[in-house]
Amino acid sequence: MEVILFSMKKSILKSQFKSAIKRGTGQAQLILQAHPKLNVSKAIIKAALHNHSYDNQSEGSRADYIFELIQLSKHQAKIRRAILKALAREKKDYWALDQLFELAALYAQQGDEAAKKAIYKRFHKKTIWGAEHIGEDAIIEMDGLEGVKYVAGIKGKALQNNPEAWEDSFMLDSFQQKHPDLAVYEMLEKEAQNNPAIQTYLEAIQQSKSPRPAQERPRITYETIKAKINDNVPVHLTPTEAQFLPEQTLKKLAQDLLNETNRVRKATYLRIFNWVKFPLDYQFIFDIAKRKDKRTDRLIENAVDALGFFTDPALRLFALEVLPNAKYPGVYTNLLINHYQEGDGKLLETLVLKAGNQHKVHNLVWSYAKIYKANPTKDCQAPLLALYHKMTCGVHRKEIVEIMLQNDVLPERILQELRYDSYAETRQLFTTSL
Repeated sequence: MEVILFSMKKSILKSQFKSAIKRGTGQAQLILQAHPKLNVSKAIIKAALHNHSYDNQSEGSRADYIFELIQLSKHQAKIRRAILKALAREKKDYWALDQLFELAALYAQQGDEAAKKAIYKRFHKKTIWGAEHIGEDAIIEMDGLEGVKYVAGIKGKALQNNPEAWEDSFMLDSFQQKHPDLAVYEMLEKEAQNNPAIQTYLEAIQQSKSPRPAQERPRITYETIKAKINDNVPVHLTPTEAQFLPEQTLKKLAQDLLNETNRVRKATYLRIFNWVKFPLDYQFIFDIAKRKDKRTDRLIENAVDALGFFTDPALRLFALEVLPNAKYPGVYTNLLINHYQEGDGKLLETLVLKAGNQHKVHNLVWSYAKIYKANPTKDCQAPLLALYHKMTCGVHRKEIVEIMLQNDVLPERILQELRYDSYAETRQLFTTSL
């Protein structure tokens, strides 16, 4: 019986670790600290070879987070081999390759010569389209100015082989900013005297610095907006631009919406009124919001967001009626921003628990953050904790943790996890909350 219980405990711990490392929470490290012999190498390797974050570009690499877990593992050699092998082979996933380079660089910084060689061997080879630069930060971090010279030479050779390619000065400017005592450009110009590839690189970035004629944003008028909508072209207005449209223009656009019969163009009109209050009777928009959400366009979503400027008990009743059975509840939850009542947390928690994929979870977290910023309440704890335990987005995890801290409902066990979170800004919340 004791053996069975021990086996069950290990299984539960492994399951918890797998969930935590995928989400990027500090629970993963706390588990390993308490159970150093636990073999979770498969989960660590999977997280190392694939960036699990929901928005890779916004959150960035999780290399530091993963490397800390590797340092606690009893299976470091196995994990290291898998990482270096994947670095040599990865040729499809941009963000996975970026993370692999960063992990290899962390090994190299500890004196791992094989990892360093692996970085140099892979850089600018088997390149993923648009990812040719990946690995240059690792090389420069390891070898400073010598790394800059190497990368510049590799880039110069690539430019010689493809005259149509383009290169900017970001790499050099960033290095110069970090090392103001070094005359980086002068050093490279001297090196270029005996290295044609570096000369090609310097000429390319100089060309990119040439002043380009300033392009003024076209003047926004009723006529320019109307023409785009008629041509089925998206209307990209900033919130400020929408809010500064003349009242007469808004009324004309609102009337055009009432007369429009095309579903796609209706959605475009409604997008404008996501940023500025609809100037006519909003019942027309409410009627649209009640229609079936086809998911082939954003008509219903834009209608719901346009209703955000209005307060009416009928809007709350509609939200409570549609949310429990909505296939995509994140389309409708914004209706509660102006209509939230104590006790609604239970419904919002249920929606998170029912969400079957990360896209649905992420749509909810956007809305929940708005709801609880507009309605401070301890009732936020259950739905926000449900999100915390389910979503892989580190950026929004920070936001919901902040809301729980502000409402004094963050559990102590979650507070302790913050110090080891995959997102650096969330780790800072641990320090500031003490």
